[in-house]
Amino acid sequence: MNVISCAAFWQKFRIKINKRINADFIMENELFDEMYNVETQHWWFVARRKIIDSVVQSLDLEKVSRIMDAGCGNGDNLAFLSKYGDVTAMERDDNALLKAKARQIGNVSKGSLPDKIPAEINKNNDLIVLLDVLEHIDEDAESLAVLRDYVNDNGKLIITVPAYQFLWTAHDEQHHHKRRYTAKYLKILIENNGWKVDTISYFNSLLFPLALVDRIKQKIFPTEKGNKLKMPPKLINMLLEKIFSFESRLIGHFSFPFGLSIIVVAEKI
Repeated sequence: MNVISCAAFWQKFRIKINKRINADFIMENELFDEMYNVETQHWWFVARRKIIDSVVQSLDLEKVSRIMDAGCGNGDNLAFLSKYGDVTAMERDDNALLKAKARQIGNVSKGSLPDKIPAEINKNNDLIVLLDVLEHIDEDAESLAVLRDYVNDNGKLIITVPAYQFLWTAHDEQHHHKRRYTAKYLKILIENNGWKVDTISYFNSLLFPLALVDRIKQKIFPTEKGNKLKMPPKLINMLLEKIFSFESRLIGHFSFPFGLSIIVVAEKI
């Protein structure tokens, strides 16, 4: 290949890569916009917040605790987290960051794991939450290790992640997931990076059979971009929220053996 041909090849390659990056950027913005439009009422978001809220409440934190949301997205969890203390948060996506800041809850900064944590983030937190974040990060082990530096000696960590690689569909690709987890693997990963797992459980378990059928259907009849996030009819939305949120009464007292997601409470060692 001569010099001119080589230069032409790299020019085409750069154009192709830039188009892909721009397409991913537009898609990610669309995803955050979709979530922002429905997260106050959509059954999945409402029930998930109730479950996480019940887990935080069970920790019996001090009245004025320091809480870090390490990847807050649009900031839909900031309101309930602020009931338990002073919240700081970070988010890597500019579109989501603006939405989170607009809520005017806590101190929200641009940052990402494992090596772009903003300097203003407190290093003496009582609790860090990592809610559906770890699956987006290439360096998940390094991120867990780094977070140890941001809690005090009695600090806790709450993690939620999607479960089971066999459930992988276009939805995961659309949401830029790197992987899905099993409880066994996640426990080993956490404990190999400076934490002791107190409790671990699958959740979104009661609706698992319906979800499994839906995922099988997506695998047989895949769509390029996955399913758009939209509000279901009001009655169905209410019913699904009631079923899913019922698990908030059980998590902490009972560990589900399967489910669409996993929740973990760990403490620093």
